[in-house]
Amino acid sequence: MVSINQGNIVTASIFVYAFALLIWVAGRATMGDQSIYILALNYLGVWLFLPLVIFIPWVMLSRNTLGALVLLFPIFLFLRFYGTMFIPKSLDPGKPKTPITVMTFNLQCSNGDVNSILAMLDSHPPDVLALQEVTQIYEESLVKVLKERYAYHAAHKPAGLLIFSQHPILSQEILPSRPWPIQRAIIQVGETQFQLFNGHLAKPGIIEVLVTRDINRARELAATRVSQIDQIMHAISEKDMPAIVACDGNMTNLTLSYALITAKLQDAFKERGWGLGHTFLMPRGFEIRTGINLPFQRIDYLFYSPEISVTRVQVITRDTGSDHRPVWAQFDLNP
Repeated sequence: MVSINQGNIVTASIFVYAFALLIWVAGRATMGDQSIYILALNYLGVWLFLPLVIFIPWVMLSRNTLGALVLLFPIFLFLRFYGTMFIPKSLDPGKPKTPITVMTFNLQCSNGDVNSILAMLDSHPPDVLALQEVTQIYEESLVKVLKERYAYHAAHKPAGLLIFSQHPILSQEILPSRPWPIQRAIIQVGETQFQLFNGHLAKPGIIEVLVTRDINRARELAATRVSQIDQIMHAISEKDMPAIVACDGNMTNLTLSYALITAKLQDAFKERGWGLGHTFLMPRGFEIRTGINLPFQRIDYLFYSPEISVTRVQVITRDTGSDHRPVWAQFDLNP
């Protein structure tokens, strides 16, 4: 049985937790990603709400009315940011008129497990494949083994970006952003053209701050991500055609960067997926090879413009040796 002192401690903890979230919400609204403390909390993502797993059962079992009322605020925030991802989606949104399947995947430049990557592509074959962190050895190997499946490919070697397509790639353009350029390809599907952006956005910067103890480094990288997104959005507006953005975004859905891109584009997984959809693995993300790798956060995305729709989406859980999981989606270019 819970003692009075224990009850007071838990109730006080609930108040502290709710107040901390209130400070975070205020800081997120006023400072965005420019505060290293707010940025770190933004990158925690859904893990910010892990205490609810303990607090909600406790207030229910102890019938703590005050604690339950205070918890309404954290519960509201969780539902605000993640609630729709747990609503069952229609299993049959309709047959696409002009279907196109796209996959985004960060290979991880130090990953040498090409066979596992090929096996994953065999089990989940996309029409268009957008890859990041492609080394020269990777590119040569993949082009050699995938040339029969994909008649077209476009690469930008300095940035490690590579696009494979079963449909004609009419042109390729490189947006000279920092720290990595953005690749844009115009792809023809039947009578419809769409623009595919393949990008690797700037790192979160939190690890860099811990190593260098330079807080400004995280601020610089946050500003760089915003600049990259601005470039993508400007490039989309230049052409009167649908757009899909495939990227290792290095951002969670709580960051300013995500808010900026989803102000004009839709997040395929959020619209059609179910669950958390985490794509980044730990501890593999820190180059530690273990048998257990926790899907820690969702930082890989397929965004799309309002002219098209998404009919199916999936995060591929099959092991590929990378610290990222691929994201696969089917779009309708003419809904």
